Amino acid sequence: MTHVQKTKLVGYPWRMLFDLVLDVKNYPQFVPHCREVRLLSHKSEQPGTTVIVSRMTVGFAAFEVGYVNRTTGDAIGRRIIVEATDGPLRYLKAVWGFEPQDEHHTNVHFSVNYEFSNPILAAVASGVFSVMFGKILDAFERRACRLFSDTAAIGVARRR
Repeated sequence: MTHVQKTKLVGYPWRMLFDLVLDVKNYPQFVPHCREVRLLSHKSEQPGTTVIVSRMTVGFAAFEVGYVNRTTGDAIGRRIIVEATDGPLRYLKAVWGFEPQDEHHTNVHFSVNYEFSNPILAAVASGVFSVMFGKILDAFERRACRLFSDTAAIGVARRR
């Protein structure tokens, strides 16, 4: 099983970053090697909990892998869990944690464990997955900068 773990201090409030990670339909715009996301369902189960089921396609050059994810956002626990439910992965579980440091900064914790069911596919796809997951936190930070820089600056200016 392959494991990737990263933590980074990001200059935005936790809730903005939490919502950004839950915005799975826009992943192809900025997540490395994510080619397509098709939403299959999106619902709120209990207060503060959102469950999204989507089919994600990732790839590099002519190589593509598709699988279904169940993404559970727990706003009360400030955590998002992503689990593959089908496809070529025997196991995939990613966990995002959002730890507020102050009003404008969040320690974002990202970890993922995954294993392919087919050893031949693992030999080909593991490299793409390792690169994708290794760069994912930086990709989300860049996306936050593009989307929120004006909003965050306005919020800081209003508090002065």
